[in-house]
Amino acid sequence: MLLVPDAGVAAFLLADSRLPSGAYSHSAGLEPAVLAGLDVDGVYPYLLARLHTVVRVETAAAVLAHRSACGIAGIGFARIEAALDARTPSAAQREASRRLGRGMLRLAGKLKPDSPAVVELQRTVPRPTRPVSLGVTAAALGVGELQLARLCCYDDAQSVVAAALKLLPIDPMDATAWILDAAEEIDAVAVESLLVGGLDDIPALSAPLMEHWAEDHTTRTRRLFVA
Repeated sequence: MLLVPDAGVAAFLLADSRLPSGAYSHSAGLEPAVLAGLDVDGVYPYLLARLHTVVRVETAAAVLAHRSACGIAGIGFARIEAALDARTPSAAQREASRRLGRGMLRLAGKLKPDSPAVVELQRTVPRPTRPVSLGVTAAALGVGELQLARLCCYDDAQSVVAAALKLLPIDPMDATAWILDAAEEIDAVAVESLLVGGLDDIPALSAPLMEHWAEDHTTRTRRLFVA
C-alpha cells in the first residue's frame, strides 16, 4: 500500500525552529532593534509592525512562488525575486533573506531532490530569498497555500519571540502568550495574502527604521545573531 505523507506534518516540520536551514542564527531584525534601544515593552509592537509590513510582502511572494511551483501561476521564480528586491530597499535585509533562502533550498534539495520546482529553483535562482524558497519547498512537500501563508507569518513572529528571550529579560510565558495574542492578525494577513494574483499585487510596504537598523547591524563586530 502506498502511504501518502501528511502535509500537516510537513507544515509542522517547516515551522520547527530546529529545522536545519539556518533560521536559528537570525533574529528577524530584533537584535539591531534592541541595540538601538528597543526594550521589553517594545517587542510585541515590533512583532506586529513586522507582520503588517515585511511579513505581508514576503507572505504574498511566498504564495506566488507556491502557485508557480504547482503550475498554477506562470510566473518565473526570478521574476518573483526581482519583485521582492524592488520592495526591499535594505541590502542587509535582502542578504539576510538570501542566506535563509539558500539554507531552505539546500534542505528542499535533500528532502525532495526530484521535485521539478526544486530543480528549477536551483537552476534559475541558486540564492533565492526565503519567501520564494519556502513557497517552493512547501509545494514540494504538499503543504497547501493557506498553510504556507500562516507558516510565513508564524515563523517570523516566533523568530522575534525566540530572539527576544535571548536578548532581553522576558518571562517565557509572556513571550509565548504574544504569539497567541497575535493569532487573529496573523490569520488575517495569511488570508489576505491568498488574494495575490500577480507580481503587481505584492504589497509595497516600508519599515524605514527596521531597514536602518539592519544596515547598521552589518557594521557591528560583536553580535549574537547574523541579522
